Amino acid sequence: MGIYQKNQKWYIDYRFEGRRIRARIGSSKRMAEKALAACKGEIVQGRYQFKMRGDVHFDDFAKIYLDYAKTDKPSWKTDEHRLKHLLPFFGNRLLGDIYPLYIESYKKKRVEVVKKATVNRELVLLKRMLNLAIKWGKATTNPMRDVRLFREDPVPERILSQEEITKVLGACTEYSRPIVMTALHTGMRMGEILGLKWGQVDLGQRVITILHSKNGKVRKIPINDTLLETLKALKGKATSESVFVCARTGEPAHAFRTAWRNVLSRAGIPPMRFHDLRHNFATQLVAGGVDLVTVKELLGHSSLLMVGRYAHSAPESKRQAVAVLERRLDTQDTESGHFMDTKANLAKKAVFVSH
Repeated sequence: MGIYQKNQKWYIDYRFEGRRIRARIGSSKRMAEKALAACKGEIVQGRYQFKMRGDVHFDDFAKIYLDYAKTDKPSWKTDEHRLKHLLPFFGNRLLGDIYPLYIESYKKKRVEVVKKATVNRELVLLKRMLNLAIKWGKATTNPMRDVRLFREDPVPERILSQEEITKVLGACTEYSRPIVMTALHTGMRMGEILGLKWGQVDLGQRVITILHSKNGKVRKIPINDTLLETLKALKGKATSESVFVCARTGEPAHAFRTAWRNVLSRAGIPPMRFHDLRHNFATQLVAGGVDLVTVKELLGHSSLLMVGRYAHSAPESKRQAVAVLERRLDTQDTESGHFMDTKANLAKKAVFVSH
């Protein structure tokens, strides 16, 4: 038994019934010493309560987690997809036997076949699952705390021009057009759109209510005239409580990535993320003079700092901005009696010098 320090954190290290148990305590050496002493005392007195924690296999806990996610997360299908890659590697291991070095092995193997960003999203899911395992009494520590995610290359963001938007909408199918229209006119996330139910859409009051947003808060988004007509047409032939239904299966839509790629291909638009339509929404609002507080509320962000990630200046706006400087500097130089060295002025100077 003992304590040790790693990355400015103190850990306890001991054995119980043939198993080695390590747990992170915090930044205080004294607290680690007290925690170790407490474990020793409980073991000696025969009332140690943590011996069963971590004795759950990852694949069994994955089932528990998915049942929870299906009622708590609109994007649970995404988690289910990522688990298909985590399970073959971690499935037969006990939660207590998943160590940082083992996770590093997963990173190394997985990054050979997919992008770093993809591996990071899978590891974020693993971290969340292990945090819940601790909360639910199935584990004592989260080894992901000692695992760093890959440094990702910045993702280029695309803001569509009006001409490109027209091309995209023209390339949409009867199934994809309402989904793209909803993204363009509401700024909703893909998961929020695909998980939308008719009970959340009030066509009379012209408002969409997002019940399970990313920050856990309810938000309301007004429906403008363009989107109202689209939603009325869908409502008129609705056969499900889900607003968006897969044209091929008749089931609620759970994925749109392939359909989105097909739309871009037909429109002749370079590959871009569906999420960029959310950026487009915010940028168009700001360009139209909408204040940032309103944009923040429509996007469902908790602070104005987050809005800055989405409210991009269009290239034309930037060109107009520097054109303002050009006019102002030229005017100021003229008013002060100082003229810019245009070609004509330089020519005159050259003649003067030659004389």
